[in-house]
Formats: sequence, structure tokens, C-alpha cells
Amino acid sequence: MSAGHDIQDPELEAFRRRVREALVAPEGWPLATLLPAPLVTALVVDAHEEDPDGRLESALVEVSAALQRVGVPVGRQFALLGGAPGAKARLDGMAVLRRWLTVLRHDPARSFTAGRTPAGVPIELDDELREAEAIVCIGRCEAAAGRVHGGPYLLVPGVASQATRQAFAARRAQDGERGAMAFALAAEAAAPVDLALTWEGRGHNVRAGRGRTLFAALAREAGLD
Repeated sequence: MSAGHDIQDPELEAFRRRVREALVAPEGWPLATLLPAPLVTALVVDAHEEDPDGRLESALVEVSAALQRVGVPVGRQFALLGGAPGAKARLDGMAVLRRWLTVLRHDPARSFTAGRTPAGVPIELDDELREAEAIVCIGRCEAAAGRVHGGPYLLVPGVASQATRQAFAARRAQDGERGAMAFALAAEAAAPVDLALTWEGRGHNVRAGRGRTLFAALAREAGLD
């Protein structure tokens, strides 16, 4: 498999190596413990994320290959491209990935209710996730003082219905970033993320683990817990 970029680029190859190393034992356990069967697995990414150096596409390739090595065949994997409706997708073509992986675009109009927030607000996610037996979130993630980019937001608002996006925005307007994070973590509790793979900036600090663990750590780092 190739991500369509020159993997002889030393920085990109170093990034791919860090991804492979992170996937060997997320949270210190073999990857197979997080995905113990050939589950139908959704690979959730932000299709509107800037990816000039091919890191996101390369990470998708490495995750897909790692899943195959632990017994999740490519025929039981699909990529779900989320992000803000109407925004120009930067990974719209996915020409290389489409050679072996089913690639779907998030449709906010097609959703199901995965659960509710503690306040009873419905959490509606892309209908494709209704059929998924495992969820993997992949993307760049930054946790700074008072703000998180990526991470739990790949689910909500990333692949949420329009109604849930509006509820998320209302919570953020009312309670700031702490409220937005609480909403996103409630979404992950409703639709557990079996594996999250994140990195900072140009591919440093690559981390892998269960969504509940990794996202909570990001919230703490940003002071939003």
C-alpha cells in the first residue's frame, strides 16, 4: 500500500514509523486486545483537515494495515470522511485509498441516535456508524491551554447530524470550551471509540489508545476536565 506521497521523504517516513510503533501496543496492550475479532470497523477522519505532506493519508494506510495484521480484513473496514458540511474537502479524491478501502462521505441528513448527553440531549451520528462494530478515530490533535483541536471532536461535531451540531454549538456558546468538551466526551461514551490515533503538528507525539482514555487525557492537558 502507498499513501500517494513520496515515502522516501525522511520526515514522512519517520512519521509513519512512529505511527507503526504506537499501534504495536496502545496503552501498553497489544492492538488485538482492542480489536479482538474481525469487526466491521469505521475509520473516522476529518476530510477538511489540511494534509499537505500526506500525514493523514499515510496514517490511514498504516492503521488499515495494522488492523489487517490483527485479523480485521480490509473488506470489513471503511473510511468515513467527516467535517463541516459544505466545507471543501481536502481528501475528497482519496484515489489511492479507494483502490482497496471503501471510502464514504459523511451525510448529516442520514443519522441515528447513538445516545444522549447527561442532560438528555440526543446524540445523532452518521448512519454508517450504526452498522459499525468498532470505531477508530484518526487525526491531528492539539491540546493547549483551554482548547483542543481534533481528538474527540472527530465524532462530534465531525460526523454528527445537523441537529447535534447545533446542540453542540449551543453548549459551546453557553459553557465555552469546557462545555464543548463535555458534550464530545458524552458522544464518545454513547459511541465508544475502540482506537484513537492522534499526533501533534507535523507528526510529533503520536499517541494511540482507547478513545475514553486518550480523549480524557487531552481534556486534562487543556485544563478542560
